Amino acid sequence: MTAPQTSFTERVDALAPARRRLSPSRDIVIWLSVAVATLTLASVAVETSEVVGPTTLPWWPAQNLSLHVTAGMVVAPLTAAGVLAVASRPAAARMSWNTLLVLSYLASITWSAALHTNVAPTTMSTATAGARGATALLVSYTGSEAGLAITVVAVSCLTVPLTLVAVKSVSGPVAARALAPVLILGPWAAWSTLGIDGVAAAACAAVLACGAVVSERRVKGSDAFWGAAATGGLLGAAALLSYGAAWFAVSLLCLYFARRRPTLILVSAWAALAVLAVAAAFGNSWPHGLVDTYDAAIGEIAAHPGQLWWLALMPALVFVACGPAAVESLRRFGSSSAWPLMIGPLLALMIAPLSGSNPERPEYGWIALCPWLIVAVTARGDRKRSVRAPLAATAAGACAAIVLMYSG
Repeated sequence: MTAPQTSFTERVDALAPARRRLSPSRDIVIWLSVAVATLTLASVAVETSEVVGPTTLPWWPAQNLSLHVTAGMVVAPLTAAGVLAVASRPAAARMSWNTLLVLSYLASITWSAALHTNVAPTTMSTATAGARGATALLVSYTGSEAGLAITVVAVSCLTVPLTLVAVKSVSGPVAARALAPVLILGPWAAWSTLGIDGVAAAACAAVLACGAVVSERRVKGSDAFWGAAATGGLLGAAALLSYGAAWFAVSLLCLYFARRRPTLILVSAWAALAVLAVAAAFGNSWPHGLVDTYDAAIGEIAAHPGQLWWLALMPALVFVACGPAAVESLRRFGSSSAWPLMIGPLLALMIAPLSGSNPERPEYGWIALCPWLIVAVTARGDRKRSVRAPLAATAAGACAAIVLMYSG
């Protein structure tokens, strides 16, 4: 009676690796299909609307037929090849955690700088007062466009190690190590260094990283209290840089709730409100700015109905910018241990086209969301000891970003 049962079990185990091997190619095909559909939809929007065009789609391929070879066109492929080669070696699993964070940060700087460094020294009229002040401070501090680009790239790329810290706390070190190459070579890096949006993304990553660490069971007493206060302060500062950063409070709330730390919810909330209150005392009222921006967005849509194209374009652009890893990550949203980190960005993505926080440059408002939409690709609910890094999906996304850089 036991022989057939043993044979059946072995047969199922033998089929399991084959199904896992097919999964990366399936995800890549799905992602490429969405990318083609997005480009098609964008083409229709460009032809039928005066709002959507090369001025609002600077990443649009082949805006001109001239090809200017730059250093980034050489550095980007070499960086991608180097990251993938290191990640595929067994030594990567034995690398110390601090070394992994430092190398991930340095590799992210190289990758982002190779894709784009033309940082805009100005902000849009719909940006927060904090973003305008931060941009003016960076411009005056750096003193040149090159210095501004270096500073923005260095700050923006902090998103990678901060995201890894949050994933390690929520899903374990194995999942974080496997996620590192996906974060480093994210296609969204081509947009994250074009302005203050990348700095806001780093601030949002700091919020979730700090919240994840201070809510761990081993952190108690005054350490937990002051850590939660620091997390709330970071949340308030991130909200001053970007209105969309407020949605990360939902992720922070779910994270505290899942770990049964209700006191931390109150401490972080009061700290965030204190930061906004201090800013309001100096004439920078965040609620009033949000209402004014929303009214301006509604007026923009009423004056130019073509803005409604972004209802379909923005979610599709986010999905494409996340790379093929987003397919598997979204599929595992409900069963992954990383769902608290994803819930806030997902809610922000669903209402972002309606909020219209940046109608003059709408494709940049979602940069902070991209890293958090792929964290479930390696984060399993049972914290398995062995997690294979999705290198095929990472390579496909990196190749797409490089092609976009060559043709744009």
